[in-house]
Amino acid sequence: MNIFERIYLFFYLRKKKKDLKSQKKLPFPVISVGNLTVGGTGKTPFTIALAKELKKREYKPIILTRGYRGRLKGPLVVTEEMIARDVGDEPLMMAMEGLIVIKCPDRYSGGIYAIEKLGFTDKGRAVFIVDDGFQHWKLYRNVNILLIDGFKGFGNCCLIPCGPLRSPLTEITEADMVFITKKENNTIYQHIKDMGIKEVYFAPFKVEGIISMDGRKIEPAGQKVFAFAGIGNFQGFLTLLNGVGFKVGRYKKFIDHKKYSETTLKKILNLAAEAEVLVTTKKDFVKIKDFSNLPDSLCYMEISMEINSQTVDKIMDLMHNC
Repeated sequence: MNIFERIYLFFYLRKKKKDLKSQKKLPFPVISVGNLTVGGTGKTPFTIALAKELKKREYKPIILTRGYRGRLKGPLVVTEEMIARDVGDEPLMMAMEGLIVIKCPDRYSGGIYAIEKLGFTDKGRAVFIVDDGFQHWKLYRNVNILLIDGFKGFGNCCLIPCGPLRSPLTEITEADMVFITKKENNTIYQHIKDMGIKEVYFAPFKVEGIISMDGRKIEPAGQKVFAFAGIGNFQGFLTLLNGVGFKVGRYKKFIDHKKYSETTLKKILNLAAEAEVLVTTKKDFVKIKDFSNLPDSLCYMEISMEINSQTVDKIMDLMHNC
């Protein structure tokens, strides 16, 4: 570990110690969904899938999120009529799925707000899901779920700024369950098992389709495709596109959580002048869907994440037996 990692680790551990001393507990179970690394590990589709599975079991899931890059601080209830600039792209995506989403940097305050605002009682079967909660020690978690990118794994296994790790790799032992997301990767699976982790599962992406502006599914049919996105794992997006038969010619990669403008969109359209289809992610689409003069050729990839029923049962067992 070099000097830069040591500096990061010092402040990381100091903050963790401080937050744990002031940790608060909500009156309903809390499931944390988080990761060890920077960049996307599929937290949003996993959270959506988990919340929907809880609803099937007649629970009332409430998602607590900080709403990264959303300019409204909260606490507030995110609705699908809002815009990504105000509440963040991922909270808006979750709200568009018909889920209860509370935006607030302090997840405990967000939880109390939800209880008071929505009137949950002891018999309400409410369950809180904390989006990006692994490093949010201020709130007590009944179940800690950790997601690992099936494409990237742990990278070079170094801490920020020398690598992708937000937490020391040894803290993987604090997770109750580890999910390898996006694709099944047996090498990463064995690596995690060798670290002594027993509860390791796969949660691969499923491409539901490429959706046009008017809601139709688009077939590949050998069309010229231009792809663009501002996500943590752009290469994974291209891999998924190729996997469903689209042959991407040119593309434009932006930083994660890219804030789009009409000017940026014009530049994208210029780059894609020869393309027959423009494809982005839903996370990016929700940030530009209200722009003027969107081309009819614009589409987005609709994905879901597969969590089998037995695995959800395991989460329920942990939630009730903690």
